[in-house]
Amino acid sequence: MASLPNVEISYKNTLNQEIKMDRFGPFYLQSYEGFGSPDNEINSQKIFGRTGQRKTSSSLTYRDMTIGLAIKEATYESLKSKEHQVMAIINPELAGTLFIRVSENLYSIDAELLKGYEGSKDSSSSTSSSTLQFRALDPEWRDENVRNKSIPLSSNDNKMKFPLAITTDFAFATIAPGQIVKILNKGDFAVGFELTIQCNAEVKNPRIYNVITQEFFGWNGTFDAGTVIFLSTIHGEKKTWYQDDTDPEATNAMGIRMSGSSFFALDNIEPNNLVIQADVGEENILATISYTPLVIGV
Repeated sequence: MASLPNVEISYKNTLNQEIKMDRFGPFYLQSYEGFGSPDNEINSQKIFGRTGQRKTSSSLTYRDMTIGLAIKEATYESLKSKEHQVMAIINPELAGTLFIRVSENLYSIDAELLKGYEGSKDSSSSTSSSTLQFRALDPEWRDENVRNKSIPLSSNDNKMKFPLAITTDFAFATIAPGQIVKILNKGDFAVGFELTIQCNAEVKNPRIYNVITQEFFGWNGTFDAGTVIFLSTIHGEKKTWYQDDTDPEATNAMGIRMSGSSFFALDNIEPNNLVIQADVGEENILATISYTPLVIGV
């Protein structure tokens, strides 16, 4: 029975049930296709009186993937039990996520089942094989090696330097405001991010700003100490809210966003130079940004 060395594919459905396919069994990975670059769909329009056509748009198509799976057991009863386990977990009624590990690198993609497990005519009383088919409407792979990579946008300025002279109102550390932080997105696509702002004292009109592209997202208003502001610019998950320490419920912040604010992404070609700003209280902000690089194929 053929198997692939150093490659492991697993599928986890929305109920957190998981099947792992590798060279060790009992679920053997025999082949996989459609994991590389997706097709590019180009739309065009013919121009009257001219040769050729004019491009109107282009986009990556959905990704269709196939996985060759084999099962080997000592008895027919054990084989049928393992087949039922595969069919129950890789269920067309349940969406899920495919993971592929190649050596030490792990990637994931959300997918739904097109064709489930069905033993081939070559199956025996102890072995069975089938080809599974999946479709991912978003064709990009998430790089799980650096998933939700977290980067501070503000830092503490340590005042503990010797010789040390402690005087009235001495601060052992303060927040260093207005620092420009360079973020390198090493994926194959521009990606959204999640931003968390913690207000340690009163802050007025905070915002995150890209000093090169001049894109920004900001919030109008004064936020007291203990307030947390959240922003997501991730595709399909765009939202913003704030929550203070007097109210356990988060409040939708879309109504207080600054005019001109955009759910901008982190570029994968040029460095992203970001800075946290505020009209008042910039030194009272602690901010952290996180993102997950996307790759075109694995």
